[in-house]
Amino acid sequence: MKKKILRGIALMLSMVFLTGCSQKEEEAPPELLTLAEYSVPVTIDNIEIVVGTTTLQPLLDAGLSIMVSEWTGDQVLEREIDPEEILAAGTSETDISFWITDSAFARLSLEAADTDVRMGDAVVSRLALHLSHLTDTLPDNISIDGVPVTELSRARAGEMFPDYEQEDLSIMQQGEDYKCTFMFMPGTYALYQFSLVKGEKEESILPPSTIW
Repeated sequence: MKKKILRGIALMLSMVFLTGCSQKEEEAPPELLTLAEYSVPVTIDNIEIVVGTTTLQPLLDAGLSIMVSEWTGDQVLEREIDPEEILAAGTSETDISFWITDSAFARLSLEAADTDVRMGDAVVSRLALHLSHLTDTLPDNISIDGVPVTELSRARAGEMFPDYEQEDLSIMQQGEDYKCTFMFMPGTYALYQFSLVKGEKEESILPPSTIW
């Protein structure tokens, strides 16, 4: 009789334990991939750019010719960015670009948080690299997470970022705050486009308008 009672108590305790575990599993929020804990730094001509942290000023100090495009209603005009221009609080400037080599260029977005900020002090919120506009030769002055883009094949990227969504010609991670994408050329599997975006901002793959 005592054995039956003990078995009954043990059975009830095990059911309570399993029910509690089940409720905890159901209540646990879904895990979101996020780049907030692991930033992907990009180095261009020894200038490190960390989206969400780096401001525009270090790029200007390095002598890069950074242009901003403006739509006038009937044409796109391009002018050199003025670091002293004020970016209003809560706004962003998305049409910024600069050439890295004769065939590789970058596009940037800048944003101002809660206060007005001079353009040079605005934080980079998007960085998109286009590496094969006119030639298949990859530039040797760009690295991503410490690896030169000349060595960043599809296979190497998959090894570096195994938690990303893996496709034949791309890998991607969408986090709570950031989206990171690598795209590769068919056949050679060489990297031709990289983008890291903070927030929901539209990306452009077109080169700066000066080539037209």
